[in-house]
Amino acid sequence: MVIHGHKTLLVRCHICGRMRIYNLNIFGIPKEEETEYKCICGETNISIKTMDYKTYWLKLNCFACNNKHIYRYTLKELLEKDNFIFCANKLRVCFIGEEEKAKELIDEDIVDFEELLKNSGFDNYFENLKILGECLKKLNKLNKEGNISCDCGSNSVVIEVFSDRVELKCLNCNSIQIIYAETEEDLEVLMRKEKILMQKHNIAYIDSIIEKNKNTKEK
Repeated sequence: MVIHGHKTLLVRCHICGRMRIYNLNIFGIPKEEETEYKCICGETNISIKTMDYKTYWLKLNCFACNNKHIYRYTLKELLEKDNFIFCANKLRVCFIGEEEKAKELIDEDIVDFEELLKNSGFDNYFENLKILGECLKKLNKLNKEGNISCDCGSNSVVIEVFSDRVELKCLNCNSIQIIYAETEEDLEVLMRKEKILMQKHNIAYIDSIIEKNKNTKEK
């Protein structure tokens, strides 16, 4: 029997709030060395270390409570099942398992993201938490209805959250859809969207200022 050690690691950055997906090769972790998984903002989200390839230690910078947590897993646990990592306040803060399950969890996580931010103390980081929360709910609805896709033919899209916007990124061609979430006008523009079609290998914007300028030119 061939045992595959490739898993998907899903964790939210404790600094910028982005949801990050990492490819984890359990058998590729160097012995007695700490392997770090960093966000694109430069911060380390989680590190993994093993001394004997039987036991693995995970050190997590927790987004939910802003503390460091250490978890212990056996090789068997990592290989044979999906593992959810919880903070002491019972919030789910990390996942290690199959790729398809990780993608499902991204969709589920969007709904509770605003509440998670309030509990974490990071709400002051965002320009307008209420607007951002409503934008995320709208995007989650569109995604569940199958109305977010890319014209490269893929509908595998990851959502990243910034202080003033949300970005959709196609996992196939790396196209990006930037959606600003600062004002009521930004929210109104997004709420009118019945579908979002991303442009292959391109960057596009959904922005109330751009929309206003476009409407002015059309008159």
